[in-house]
Amino acid sequence: MDSPQIFVYEASDDESDASVDLAAQVGEVGIQAPFVVSSMHGQRLALRTAAAGATVTPPSGATKHYSIELGAHIRRSRADGVVAVGGGRVLDVAKLAAARAGLTLIAVPTQLSHDGICSPVAVVPDDSGMTQSLGAIPPRTVYLSIPTLVKAPVASVRAGLGDLMANPLALRDWALASERGLASTDQRAWDLSAQSFDMIQGYLSRDASEFAHDPKFLRHLADALVMSGMSMIISGTSRPASGAEHEISHAIDALFGGRALHGAQVAFGCIVSVALYGEDFGAFRRQLALVGLPHHPRELRLTEGDVVRVILESPETRPGRFTIIEEANLDEAGALKLVRRIWGSANGC
Repeated sequence: MDSPQIFVYEASDDESDASVDLAAQVGEVGIQAPFVVSSMHGQRLALRTAAAGATVTPPSGATKHYSIELGAHIRRSRADGVVAVGGGRVLDVAKLAAARAGLTLIAVPTQLSHDGICSPVAVVPDDSGMTQSLGAIPPRTVYLSIPTLVKAPVASVRAGLGDLMANPLALRDWALASERGLASTDQRAWDLSAQSFDMIQGYLSRDASEFAHDPKFLRHLADALVMSGMSMIISGTSRPASGAEHEISHAIDALFGGRALHGAQVAFGCIVSVALYGEDFGAFRRQLALVGLPHHPRELRLTEGDVVRVILESPETRPGRFTIIEEANLDEAGALKLVRRIWGSANGC
């Protein structure tokens, strides 16, 4: 699978200029009748591109069924490419829709909150609300508008860092599954995942609010997120960047409808993995606190009992995937003991 082309617009700090440049780049890659899938926040950036074709804004909670139906609609529209402008939800819906339509996808993130920007995986709920990680198509092109990204909320930057903090743990889970004969690792993908974490590790000792709007940092974060996505493209699986910590996040989504951005929930899930691997979860929690990521259940409005349910539910979110959680094979009493070891007694949660 080929690597996506990366275009970065930083010639001015005016998003209107970026909108003009995006439309030109869409034409340069050979798309003359684009179908634009845009969030509300992405409409200004998408304005010039949308003028050349059709556009839609997916509803909140857009499901797999919606995405597939959208793909069928796009195919009937005679569009010759899909341009997705928005956050993770919009990009994931567009990945599935483009796959259904059989068309090229251009991804235009309006925030850097996750590493799915160029991955071949779409995370969308089914009709029951259960989050699913589905095979889709990666974008042919990724367009990064710095004037847009500098306006994104600090929480989205924290989430992007949180998603990348999962990579070392996901790699350990991948190795664990390989040792059990349940998965095969890929060295190039492994190296890309590890390098993407290395790229942001130096930012994990400060509150993200100190640098979240710095164009130089945003370019650095974007490169790391794209590299992490590339590790998934090369390996043909999300394993290089998704392990038990992602199962925790998906379980929170399934049980409670989500309590934070995906990357923030993933960072919280990392605490469980760190503890199960016998590492210093206290130090890890302190690192999350420094960055501004959730390090305690109450920050996600979860009780002690809620976290126990999340841990027990997490293997059900990715049947067939073996991680440290499946290795631990906790029952309710074991999960409760783990939660109290990490966060203290019921009063602590």
